[in-house]
Amino acid sequence: MIRVLLFFLLFAKIVNAQTVGPCIGSLGPTEAFFLYRPGEFEIDLELSVLNQEGEIVSTAEATALAVDDFVAKFHIEGLLSATRYRYQILNQTSSNIIAGGDDLTFKTTDSSRGDRVSAALISCVSAKDTAPVWVEIGKLKPDLLYLGGDTPYIDTPNLAEVRKKHRALLNEPPLARIIRNTPTVGMWDDHDFGLNNGNGKNFEGGKAATRKGFVEYRAHCQYGNGAAGVYHKTDLGVVEFFHLDPRWFSQLAPSSVDPQQTSCFGKEQWQWLLKSLKESKALFKVLSIGGIWQDKKNSETDDMFTYWYERDALLDFVKHERISGVVLHGGDIHVSRYLVHPRRVGYDLHDFIMSPGHKRIIPSLNVYHPSLEWSLVEGQQFLFLEADPTP
Repeated sequence: MIRVLLFFLLFAKIVNAQTVGPCIGSLGPTEAFFLYRPGEFEIDLELSVLNQEGEIVSTAEATALAVDDFVAKFHIEGLLSATRYRYQILNQTSSNIIAGGDDLTFKTTDSSRGDRVSAALISCVSAKDTAPVWVEIGKLKPDLLYLGGDTPYIDTPNLAEVRKKHRALLNEPPLARIIRNTPTVGMWDDHDFGLNNGNGKNFEGGKAATRKGFVEYRAHCQYGNGAAGVYHKTDLGVVEFFHLDPRWFSQLAPSSVDPQQTSCFGKEQWQWLLKSLKESKALFKVLSIGGIWQDKKNSETDDMFTYWYERDALLDFVKHERISGVVLHGGDIHVSRYLVHPRRVGYDLHDFIMSPGHKRIIPSLNVYHPSLEWSLVEGQQFLFLEADPTP
């Protein structure tokens, strides 16, 4: 009896340690970003990238530290464009492989921007309801998985709980299988920012904790300006995603486009966005937020209609600078919708809302809009987007 009891205690301790990953994040033609949590202990690790002949072509070292919830981050450089690789993670001290397998593969993006690519975009998920959705996404083998907000639901500034919920999401078995070989990035909406209808002002005291947890459990090439916000972008070649953060900086300063109004994106993010859009070489550019670009028409204020002056200034900039291929994306409202805004940016502006990944729908938010083409008031939804460079 004592031996059995000790076994179960030991087993419980191992389970609670919760290894996470490995997970591949941001990816480029010559570089890749990864994260891995080996458990609840500090350890020096090395990630090796191997070519198809099994030769190590690049390595990166990292240490899993308690201050980062034992999450180690790796940045691999010196890779070849549009090339498939395998990777593994070693214990530096023993040289033993602690994360390996034939499924630990990835392919760098095409620097010529000639490849057809795909992305799966999802928001508002739960462990039980979204499990079959992850399975379907896995079958499609997208080039990118985008966790677009309320992924997961957090609703607390308690850092231990924030971390626990991020670990639980990435450890859901069908999702855990995807992130081993599919670049996975994200953005927050209100619930993973930490507060329903949250903004930079009404959650000012809690957002540092939720940002820390977010940064720990996303392997991005950029996290806002490095100290604030979590905006970033993902360039897949033919399509570039701009993951915008309308939460962190909102309500904290005068707007960059109208000093009589309050901010949404904040000065630094605004300047970064305009510069990045103008410099983008991608055929298509997806502007993505956790919320939606129109009025939700309820009592909440976390949509871009609240900040219409920044939304309109952004779209006017796209039109004035003749930036082609811009598409809008959002989530949040537990209803899926597709809108086309005629000639808004000099051409028709396509606007996708895809939500929820779980089963909890909100039919009252399926409101009238003159640009609405169709809507779907059903749960367990995700958007599968394909971008093809050929005419």
